[in-house]
Amino acid sequence: MAPAASPAAPSFSSAEHLLSSFEFDRVLSEDSRAIVAYLLGTAVPDSTQDRVPCILKVEKTPFAPGEASSLAARDVWQQLQTVTTNDVYSTSLAWFAPGRSTADVQLSSICPATDKHVKKYSVQESRLVRETPDLYERVVKPYMDSLPLSTVGWVYNILDGVAEADNVLYRDDDPETGFVLTPDLKWDQKTMSALYLLVLSQDRTIRSLRDLRPQHLPLLRKIRAESERVAVERYGIDKGELRFFVHYQPTYYHFHVHVVHLSYMSFSGITVGQAHLLDDVIDALALELEAGTAGGPEPLQAYFARRTFTFALGTEHKLYGLLSEAVAAGGA
Repeated sequence: MAPAASPAAPSFSSAEHLLSSFEFDRVLSEDSRAIVAYLLGTAVPDSTQDRVPCILKVEKTPFAPGEASSLAARDVWQQLQTVTTNDVYSTSLAWFAPGRSTADVQLSSICPATDKHVKKYSVQESRLVRETPDLYERVVKPYMDSLPLSTVGWVYNILDGVAEADNVLYRDDDPETGFVLTPDLKWDQKTMSALYLLVLSQDRTIRSLRDLRPQHLPLLRKIRAESERVAVERYGIDKGELRFFVHYQPTYYHFHVHVVHLSYMSFSGITVGQAHLLDDVIDALALELEAGTAGGPEPLQAYFARRTFTFALGTEHKLYGLLSEAVAAGGA
């Protein structure tokens, strides 16, 4: 089993502390359709006296022209409510004026923010790439291996019960078939049409879709059944209202499943070329198992390890540069 990450204190214990120290630098990106802005600045985390890069994500109703740069100040908000804090990530709700029953704005922060974070949330062009099994072995896998364990430290905090314990909807500690189900930080936990849950596998050896084998079918089927059961019981939705999918390439390399309401159409992560329906993944592995049991054709063995994946990457993403160099050198 992969080693556990050392627990890290949250950057900020509250939204007040975050905004009191935040100094605005520039707008990384704005999306008027998704109603979100990413602001880059600096802040002083609770546990230090050092000013470090900080990304502040602000989601609200449509912004007025030029309004974004004024949002990162404590005196703008009438009321602030901290939702959760975990390692370098935090999420809060904010109200412009008193007397409103729901929050006008959700604030999320990443602090300290790395160059990778800044590039990810900056305006950039994207390109489709085709990742063959050979490119995976020569480029993608070494890239994954080079990433520090701290990149998934917040995931291990949830799995180990160090952070977000109050938000956990379901926990199964079985090392092979267990998982944790929790509301995603992007969801305000109130708007059902934007329901967004996250499943984190207890098995730390599965890093992406390519690692899945028929032996993981019990885990995947349990995720599918139990997550739907919990969502139906807790939120009063009907079966069939949830979309279960896995990303490839994923944002972080610990196996996880996204669970969103079918009405949540503005979420960019459901696009073709990134999202793979969990039901389809389960069916592919079941066919692989059936073929192996019956002595089927060799190409069906290790299906996800052997297939070529097509997906979009931002041109500023380090992995895009590595794959482009390899293809240019004749290694496609």
